[in-house]
Amino acid sequence: MARINLVRENGLWIHPDFYDLVKRHHLNHFNVLYHLKEGELFKKNRFRSVVRIYLKGSQRKSHIFHLKRHFPPLLERLKTILTGFQIRDGAENEWKKILRLEEIGIRTMTPVAFGAIRKMGLPYRSVTLTEHLCGAERLEDYLPATFGKGRLSRQKIVQKRRIISETAHWAERFHGSGFHHQDFRLGHIFVRPGEGNDFTLHMIDVKRVREPRTLRKSRVINDLAQINYSARQLACITRADRLRFLQAYLKVDRLDESARKFIRMIAARTQRVAVQDEKITARKAREKRHYQLSRDIDRKKIKEPY
Repeated sequence: MARINLVRENGLWIHPDFYDLVKRHHLNHFNVLYHLKEGELFKKNRFRSVVRIYLKGSQRKSHIFHLKRHFPPLLERLKTILTGFQIRDGAENEWKKILRLEEIGIRTMTPVAFGAIRKMGLPYRSVTLTEHLCGAERLEDYLPATFGKGRLSRQKIVQKRRIISETAHWAERFHGSGFHHQDFRLGHIFVRPGEGNDFTLHMIDVKRVREPRTLRKSRVINDLAQINYSARQLACITRADRLRFLQAYLKVDRLDESARKFIRMIAARTQRVAVQDEKITARKAREKRHYQLSRDIDRKKIKEPY
């Protein structure tokens, strides 16, 4: 795909296809876009917020966008100094990777606008505007909803295998272009149905995507183990389906010793991913219990003051 020739204006980089729409709503300025009060709060933590906004186009058509505001912590900002300014903050890395992936034909979220300001050379504030993936679903939701109910017809089997095959080829192109994701799970892959049996795949959560000078095999194995582990959680995805995915990824009909060794390495890494996932789940459960206990104690103090 061709490189996108972004429009530079008032501290923002704007996709030319959306420039008129953004300007019509007077959002073609960093400060205006960053401090926009409208929209539905989608996510928020101490360092980032995501708001869903609706903008009317020239034909009165409503467009849905995600507005992300980033205000990175001091430690993350200092990383740019400690690494010789080689590491960008998460928001800038996400924007750059969206553009790079679009260039090689890996669809993500349509980039609309981005801007960032720095203080003393360090990341300070940034804002990203992307188009909502209308009609798209996470693969971890789409697969059970489509193939997880009762006995599958021949047509459903063919459809399921095509999605598995296309996802494998898509993943191979991603790695073959020198990228690795670091959290390559079915929850971060969206499928958007098209006309007939057509569909497109979209990658989200690309802020951690890396494009090293040399992509190590271990990084690829880690990505494939993560997608294998997340597929293993779905009852509608069988062991044969997961093997079919790896065969399509490797572009082989029969597994030779080299392919079998590669698959064994993925299987071993999948077990490590499972252990890590269990630890994270247990930690979150402990944190939730601790938070609930603290709230219960606070309520008791209010009801029974000293």
